[in-house]
Amino acid sequence: MPRKRGRFIRKARRLLPPVIVIAILLVAAYMAFPHILRKDTTPAAIVSGSIEVHFINVGQGDSILIRTDSGNMLVDAGPGAAEETLSDYLERLGVTGFEYAVFTHPHEDHIGGADMILTDFTVGSVILPDCTYNSATYNRMMEAIDESGAEVIVAETGAKFTLGEIKATILAPNSPDYKNTNDNSIVLKIEYGQTSFLLTGDAETVSEAEILATYGNDMLKCDLLKVGHHGSDTSTSPEFLTAVSPKYAVISCGRGNSYGHPHAVTLQKLMNAGVTVFRTDEPGGGSIVFVSDGVIVTPKSG
Repeated sequence: MPRKRGRFIRKARRLLPPVIVIAILLVAAYMAFPHILRKDTTPAAIVSGSIEVHFINVGQGDSILIRTDSGNMLVDAGPGAAEETLSDYLERLGVTGFEYAVFTHPHEDHIGGADMILTDFTVGSVILPDCTYNSATYNRMMEAIDESGAEVIVAETGAKFTLGEIKATILAPNSPDYKNTNDNSIVLKIEYGQTSFLLTGDAETVSEAEILATYGNDMLKCDLLKVGHHGSDTSTSPEFLTAVSPKYAVISCGRGNSYGHPHAVTLQKLMNAGVTVFRTDEPGGGSIVFVSDGVIVTPKSG
């Protein structure tokens, strides 16, 4: 039998055009060794006893995925221009829904993809600040919330909620009204075991001062700080940074953005404090992922 098969292949090579012969051989190879030729696209599972925090590169905006073996939380949904980028990133990870979607404040670079999230993914609860905003993007988000049937939770300072072993505490906003919409930002402290992350939205120095006055330094100390307002000099006051005292900081901003984010003064403050800074706008950077096992926070490639 082997000899007859060999003669058949040699004869086929003489009778068939080379391209067809190659195609036949590739099909045969695929059938014999599918595990070699087929790329495995199965999303990597969360390691039991750990969480991942993804700072997704959405350009000039924010979107943070907190991924656990008990479910997912999304904090902000980037600008509308990055909607497809955000959707693709989540789908590659096998994310189909969120127990919580937190939209820190109603600026477009934080809620531009919110209607897509609420339409294409299942969302259990939406957490919003107690403020309204006059924009088409905001209106689309509110309509999508209504149509999704998600529970709406209005953020209250001091409120806590859980996701598996994660404990989340809302630290801001602390006033009923602000002149600057950025100061309406929901500020979240995420605790997992002995580790913690502080996610500040676009909160500026007014809100930072209120958080300090309300909670004191001990509550603010964390392993990682998501730097407020994309590294603008209107956030990250020296007093606030001293209280937080992070090992790592993440700045989410677009490369070559027109705002000049991150501002040099903010980078200098972080450097002086000995903080290791990660930025989504750096060449070859992209999305930034940190892992916590409940004892230590470590960075990994996104």
